[in-house]
Amino acid sequence: MLKKVLVSFAIVGGIALINSCGSEKSYNLSKLQEEIGSKLFPLKGEEETQLKNIIRALYPEEWKIVGLFGVKQSEENFFKKYLVAVYNPYQHVVFYRFIWLTEDGKYLSTTLYRIGNNTVELILPKKDKEYPLENLRWLLDIERIVLSANLPQTLLKGKKYIYLVWNPYCESCYNRWRDIIKEATQKGLGIKIIPYHNIYYPLDDLYMLIYLLYRAQSEGLYTVLNNYYSAPSFEAFLNQLKKDTYVHLKDIPKERFNSIGFALQQINKVLKQAKILVVPTTVQVENIDPTAGLASGYVYVGRIELKLKK
Repeated sequence: MLKKVLVSFAIVGGIALINSCGSEKSYNLSKLQEEIGSKLFPLKGEEETQLKNIIRALYPEEWKIVGLFGVKQSEENFFKKYLVAVYNPYQHVVFYRFIWLTEDGKYLSTTLYRIGNNTVELILPKKDKEYPLENLRWLLDIERIVLSANLPQTLLKGKKYIYLVWNPYCESCYNRWRDIIKEATQKGLGIKIIPYHNIYYPLDDLYMLIYLLYRAQSEGLYTVLNNYYSAPSFEAFLNQLKKDTYVHLKDIPKERFNSIGFALQQINKVLKQAKILVVPTTVQVENIDPTAGLASGYVYVGRIELKLKK
């Protein structure tokens, strides 16, 4: 009986350019060869053009090819082998994948398995992804929205900040709360919250988020969240917040209620344009210059990431 290992497969992607996400990037070929674990060579002319046209048909229009190389193969001799790097703007990650093309150019495969020693193994590059340095100008728009609406944003103060896209339904935020605070404090890392309400999330309750932010305006974001996250379970936390919301929502002044709600709507628009639709998402800022309207850093979709790039 053959054992099946490493049989899951997905083609997704990312990019490493700040000013032109989706454009081809420059690679250090010797470094890339070492990271990928294969000998590579650049493609030129008609072969490169035809192959790019074929590969583009495999992906949604917004996904971009950022690197394409031939592979000097010592196996799979019935195919021409290539390495492709594709940028998926919704995941903000560069993924590397091999593809295979028959000698006559009539058949293409995005998956190939190596069989041996009673195993079936999917053939993948040694390096399968990287998080690119990206343009984060949209983060400055969020800062302006937060400031104008007086939204509580700073969870912890530090020399360097990460931003955490968050709402009350972020279960991993609840589960990792103590570890997040402990690790960030030890590293002197500041955390800023980007409150996010998505009307397409069926359980996402706008009123609970408005109530929590309203309380945090006077009590402090850390104090309010720490109090609620002290509940014995995620369900208990949600139930308590829901109960408090519907008892005290009427106490929020109408002007304050509308201001917070409008700010959340504006933040939602900015995040949508930045193609960040998942909670939690970590945004690490490497460089920021509000005066010049410039910012760059890394985006980790669906992850709470406190390990800063060096």
